[in-house]
Amino acid sequence: MAGFKRTRNTPTMGVRGWLLLLALVAGLPTTLFSVFAMVEHMRAQQEKTDAELHRQVLAVAQAVDAELSAKAAMLHALAASQDSERMDIGQLYRQAKGVGSVHREVQSLALVDHDGNQIFNTWEPLGVALPPTGDLASARRALDEDRPVASDLFQGSILHQPVTALGVPMQVSRGHRYVLRMYIGVAAYARVLEAERLPEGWSAKLVDGQGTILARTLLPELAVGKSVGPRLRDVFHSSEVMEAENREGVPVRFAVAPVGGWGWHAVVQVPMTTLQSAMRGYLLRLAGIGGACIVVGVAGAWLLSRRFVAEVELAARSCLLPEADDEPARPTMVRELRQVGDELAASREREEMALRDGLTGLAGRALFLRHARRLLEGSRHDESLRLAVMFIDLDGFKQLNDQYGHAEGDVVLRRTARVLEGAVRSSDVVGRLGGDEFVLCLALQADTACEVARGVAARIVSGVAQIGFGIGCSVGIALGKAGGYPEMPEKDLAADLPDDGTDGGQAAVRPYGPGEWADDGSGGTGGQEDDRGRAAGAALPGAPAPLRALLEEADKAMYVAKQAGKNSYHLLDMSTCE
Repeated sequence: MAGFKRTRNTPTMGVRGWLLLLALVAGLPTTLFSVFAMVEHMRAQQEKTDAELHRQVLAVAQAVDAELSAKAAMLHALAASQDSERMDIGQLYRQAKGVGSVHREVQSLALVDHDGNQIFNTWEPLGVALPPTGDLASARRALDEDRPVASDLFQGSILHQPVTALGVPMQVSRGHRYVLRMYIGVAAYARVLEAERLPEGWSAKLVDGQGTILARTLLPELAVGKSVGPRLRDVFHSSEVMEAENREGVPVRFAVAPVGGWGWHAVVQVPMTTLQSAMRGYLLRLAGIGGACIVVGVAGAWLLSRRFVAEVELAARSCLLPEADDEPARPTMVRELRQVGDELAASREREEMALRDGLTGLAGRALFLRHARRLLEGSRHDESLRLAVMFIDLDGFKQLNDQYGHAEGDVVLRRTARVLEGAVRSSDVVGRLGGDEFVLCLALQADTACEVARGVAARIVSGVAQIGFGIGCSVGIALGKAGGYPEMPEKDLAADLPDDGTDGGQAAVRPYGPGEWADDGSGGTGGQEDDRGRAAGAALPGAPAPLRALLEEADKAMYVAKQAGKNSYHLLDMSTCE
């Protein structure tokens, strides 16, 4: 008993809840995998962005290096056109001026000595006194290192504008060395950067050896000529992609690459907001697709759970005792449930067969009570129905047994059972309570209940009379009132039957005294006709009160019919039909 109570008090959950929980548990690994895949994708996107930054900054650096190398080659060619023993200044000036006129980005060309004096400058006529060059350090470095050198950004001494100077050493006779220089404005470098066509939102800048910005594709007027931040200056020689704030305080992700051997650096950067915007768009698309999948999955799980619950309910209904007029339900589509249902149906059929009278095949006491309770429940919830109970007792059955023996008595009982079955509908309940006593339970329409009940009783009396052997019957009829049954608490059928230890929940066989009647358990003709003055309600222990009352009334009506001359029927209280 303690074990039963523990089982009964254990929390439970419906089939739909279990199915939805199953869908949740099944979807959890997929969700975790999706989150992991999203994180990995974000990492892969960042790696892809970093690789693109590397590629773009190398392309910018190579473009600037190619531009400087091409101009250095022009200067070398111009210097080589002069005789190394004797330099023609006029000719060199004219050639230099021609180069400057062809290349618009070149402001001027100049010849500078070791002390920084300008021998000529194509911006001014030949022979005009010129100020010293504005960047003596790079000119001397070209002479000292004997290679082309690009200066940092400085203020031109003639135009007084920010320029850079590209100089190549030039040897003229012994001990006379000059630097042939080309002055290039910052606009030329801006055009080189713009020609690279960076992705939308990206920007590039060119920085000289001192950390001064020479050109920038984004808002150059705010940055050119200004120094980069200390964070960028510290990572000039790093090949890693890093994050920092630019001069405007905007967080950016950037990469740096050296511009050949010129001492300059190219920087390509992309604002974090641009990267986050692209990632946000991807995440929104992913979230939309994921949300749609979740909605579809939940909707599918809900629909499947509804279908499965319907299949479970169908299987459960198929395990119940069906009404006589019920159409057979379709089999469930769930194989395991169908197998369980088939097993339960077979068990139910075996149980019902065990509860049937072995001689007549009619319902025994427990089975009659089970079906009668079902009709009682139906009439309670339908105001248009009335429950009718008929008690049938054979007349002359004792004499038949005495004269012809029990074998002929058994034949009469079987024929009587067939008469009763033929007089009612398949939805009505026919039972043998014992001996020669039978009982019927019918659910009738309230407005025609009296006429139908009397008609059924008349057919029974007529049919039994045709069996022969001088057998007749007395029928007592009791009618319940439409909707007149009080509600009863729902209980298990086994709780309404006595716990006598017998199989099938049937009443125990016990000695009977005055006012009672018995079944000998053999299914034969143990019952004898006498005036016992019994209460029929006692014949069905555990019967609901309304059904017990109708049985008692039907039993009394049957006695009235016997006293009136037998082979007749009687409705005890005719007022119920008024």
